[in-house]
Amino acid sequence: MRAAGATRVDGEPTGRRRSLALLVAGLVLAVVLLLLLLARCGGEEPAGGSAAGAGATTPAGSAPPASTSVSRASGRPSSLVAADGTAVLDPAAPADPTVVLSRVSGQTVTGTAVQVLSVPADEGFWIGRSTSQRLWVQLTGPAGGSPDPVRQGDLVDLTGTVVAHDAGFAAAAGVDDAGGAAQLVAQGQHVEVDRADLQLS
Repeated sequence: MRAAGATRVDGEPTGRRRSLALLVAGLVLAVVLLLLLLARCGGEEPAGGSAAGAGATTPAGSAPPASTSVSRASGRPSSLVAADGTAVLDPAAPADPTVVLSRVSGQTVTGTAVQVLSVPADEGFWIGRSTSQRLWVQLTGPAGGSPDPVRQGDLVDLTGTVVAHDAGFAAAAGVDDAGGAAQLVAQGQHVEVDRADLQLS
């Protein structure tokens, strides 16, 4: 007579059956772990970061908010906004800012990554998007207050005040006809910026 528990009813040894079960369980566990690893690798972001990163471009068909545009040189939003939220240089509606300037006269304005279009005078320069949408920045404060000279094509961050001027301001600022004197006189407003409040972006 066989000892009890030595074999199953079907005649297969118990030890062999147990080993087979352990082998199958191990294989199943290995497959599950492999699938989890593959799924995790497939979900990682591609090199260079997500589309929301600083170097990302705007998807086709979309547009930046009305009060900002994206500076190609720095990737930072470019804007010039008055204290009441008015976009002084509105990329969504490029036009002569004369009307807007008169509405925000006396207000503080903050510029971020604003482009310098030209520097026709020692103490001032034009900022904006084009010759038809630009405004004059007049530097104030002690000479040498700003760390770097401003050049055409630079992007600047600034804080200043919109100030009204008379017809003699252009000549006093050193702006001649070729530098845009007629436009400066017609605008009747400029932005005064202390050198300490001007930085290259």
